[in-house]
Amino acid sequence: MNTKEKRLPMLRYKQNTISPRKKSVRSPEALANYPRGLYQKAFHRVLSQATVGRLDLQIGEGIHSYGDLESKEAVSLRILDERFFKHAVLHGDIGFGEAYVESLWDTDDLLAVLDWFLKNGDSNPTFAQGAARSIVVGGLNFLDRIGHSFRRNTKEGSLRNISYHYDISNDLYRLMLDPTMAYSSGKYSEGVSDLQVAQEKKYETICRKMALKPDLELLEVGSGWGGFALYAARHYGCKVTTVTISRQQYEYTRELIQAEGMEDRINVVLQDYRDIQGTYDRIVSIEMVEALGLEYHDTFFKKMDSLLRPRGIMLIQCITFPESSYENYVRSIDWIAKHIFPGSLLLSQFEVMKSLKRVTDLNIYSIESLGLSYAKTLNAWARRFNANLDRVRELGFDETFIRLWNYYLAYCEVGFANRYINDVHIVFSRSQNTELPDG
Repeated sequence: MNTKEKRLPMLRYKQNTISPRKKSVRSPEALANYPRGLYQKAFHRVLSQATVGRLDLQIGEGIHSYGDLESKEAVSLRILDERFFKHAVLHGDIGFGEAYVESLWDTDDLLAVLDWFLKNGDSNPTFAQGAARSIVVGGLNFLDRIGHSFRRNTKEGSLRNISYHYDISNDLYRLMLDPTMAYSSGKYSEGVSDLQVAQEKKYETICRKMALKPDLELLEVGSGWGGFALYAARHYGCKVTTVTISRQQYEYTRELIQAEGMEDRINVVLQDYRDIQGTYDRIVSIEMVEALGLEYHDTFFKKMDSLLRPRGIMLIQCITFPESSYENYVRSIDWIAKHIFPGSLLLSQFEVMKSLKRVTDLNIYSIESLGLSYAKTLNAWARRFNANLDRVRELGFDETFIRLWNYYLAYCEVGFANRYINDVHIVFSRSQNTELPDG
């Protein structure tokens, strides 16, 4: 694609989120007497409850170990700035991530550090949540919740939220994603190690689960960069209408359709899902529903129900959160929602079923887990991103953004690898639909 991009500024990450010091911010001498002071002691108290694996906390010239002290292997975290403690303690997992982005702490193995924190807590991959949480830790996150409340997914809000993440640079995503530009989990299985193969296996799985065949009318809600629409039209001969509210994804997909000579099979529309008209034989949405927010679940499913023909089939690929913690999750905000996907909320299968019962005539016919595949997908994206850092910098992205992006990818990979969050295919239809496939 040769579309000239109007790139938005680096996800607009608010640098200097952490208050500057009046003096030097990297003074090992200032940290020599750890744990001292309220915030260092609170941090020490929380980490002292860890029991799984060993974390070596390097502060100045000293090392303080936590967890299983008999473990021969340890992950290492280096404190570079004493402001880390205050921000991590007062702002929990959000502060922990912000402190990494702003280089208040560092590590040679970010995945291992986040994995250690997740294994020693009940929820997020930091000490801010779960059994180790105290009243002090994360005590100021209500300020972030207030900010998050202004990111509701109204039509105007959805446009802002989607643009914030997806319109930063097609060229950046091209460096990270596979050639089909799939920005969702692939499907890895035995013998599959290549990212593009895993993505195409995912496309094929979706097509088979929806029993696609020539000339069926397929609606895709959330175009991405057009990879699935092109696959479905090319391999199954169906007629695809694909809808997005991302301007850059729309332009990219439109050019892709023209370049592939598929204008007679694929129509891309710049449109909110609430404004879609007509009816369709099949509906697919691949990791778009996380952008809805819980208050809009009924709106979405009621709309999809009205768009799906009587013998239609719908498949949604979505990221889900543990049911046991979902109520707390809905009331809170995490680092991802603040800095990567504003307005986002992972799904609960129970909440989906409640929406179906309230506003639709649809039933769930199958659910398949892709969570471990997502961990591998994220790892592949991270490797591609870091292999192209020189080109990332040429696009105008600075070191703060690079740390932000690496934290995002590692944070998510650890969640999927530990089976804390999941990614699923859910197939929906109405009762007595004999067009549903057996598998």
